[in-house]
Amino acid sequence: MREYAYNHEKGKLPPTLARIDFLNEVDRKALDAILNNSALVEFEFGETIVREGDDSREFYILLKGEVQVAKDGRPVALVSRQGELLGEQAALKGGNRSASLTAATHCFLLKVKPEFLDDLSGRQRTAYELVLYRFLSELLARRLDKTSERVAELEAKLGDQPGTGR
Repeated sequence: MREYAYNHEKGKLPPTLARIDFLNEVDRKALDAILNNSALVEFEFGETIVREGDDSREFYILLKGEVQVAKDGRPVALVSRQGELLGEQAALKGGNRSASLTAATHCFLLKVKPEFLDDLSGRQRTAYELVLYRFLSELLARRLDKTSERVAELEAKLGDQPGTGR
């Protein structure tokens, strides 16, 4: 893993980050606070990004590559969509990480440290949280759809098995 300090022009997004819906919807003051407390991180194939059970609160935005999500050591998802948030649950609710993240390919992420919230006024923080929660609800709805499809596929396969009582 390599981590690079992220320097940006105040109030502006570079082209790579301008394609990230979440960052485009955040108030400019909040955007500056986020980017001032962020770093670009690079992972090679197989490197661990976060470990299930760790106590850390930063979250990540996938810029390039693929990330494997694993629960209890078993793969549960492969994330490849640019702009996808990773590790957001620990950032929102605190506590230990609920899953492990591993680089499935060479990848780049924006690591967002939660300290940026300290730089926001109460009003800006509320505006940021509204954008974040709306974005996360859409993300979680997409993930739930994928999970539902997978459960339906598995149920169909089980239904075709002799001796399952179906």
